[in-house]
Amino acid sequence: MKHNGKYIYALIYLVALLGLASCSSKVNLTARTDGGTDVEFNTSFGKVLADTIKSISSTMGNSKSAEFFSAPAMQKALKDSDFTNVKVSTPNETSMNMSGSLPTADKQTHATGTLRAADFVSCTSNSMVLKLSPKNLKAFAGGLPQSTKNYLDLFMAPVFTGESMSREDYKMLIASIYGENIANELDKSSISINMAPPKGKTIKTASIPKNGSKSADKATFSIPLLDFLTLNSEQNYNIKW
Repeated sequence: MKHNGKYIYALIYLVALLGLASCSSKVNLTARTDGGTDVEFNTSFGKVLADTIKSISSTMGNSKSAEFFSAPAMQKALKDSDFTNVKVSTPNETSMNMSGSLPTADKQTHATGTLRAADFVSCTSNSMVLKLSPKNLKAFAGGLPQSTKNYLDLFMAPVFTGESMSREDYKMLIASIYGENIANELDKSSISINMAPPKGKTIKTASIPKNGSKSADKATFSIPLLDFLTLNSEQNYNIKW
């Protein structure tokens, strides 16, 4: 069972990473009264990145015309994981909408190595925490199947290789290999995150980046892609109600 979970989370993780490198990406995390979390993920690739990945994919033996996302495959993967109430749609070739519910940490059985979804998102009776840790992200990447690593390695991201590199140096590296256009697209990319309390609850405090905002029913902020890929210290974001 754990082996299947490892592959499933590898697939989900790869999609999430590629989703980060897009023109439009959003993650909605909503706490439930039972300690679980409802998750929604929406992404749409930019043209430069889409064309680049297609080109690279063809050199790896895949068809350039192949779709980025397969709704049936993702639906099955998520149903075979800790997620329940799974819904997946692909409005077009380079966009996807996913949603599902995660149980409490003690009921999560699928993992990559020793990592579970709860190591990244967890809830208590009055709080939700989103944690991004270089250690966890590197460990997660190290446990992925080789076919997934092949795509992940294309980014040469310090957060996965364990190297220390500034976002400026990393952008220059990407530009030297893939060109200025894709480097600039990655530089402009970010993922929007919404964290919400259980229905009927009101946010009292929120620990989020300066670019964020907080209302009674949600906290919203964005993480620049280059900041994520060059992450060198643990970052915690939380709301309390």
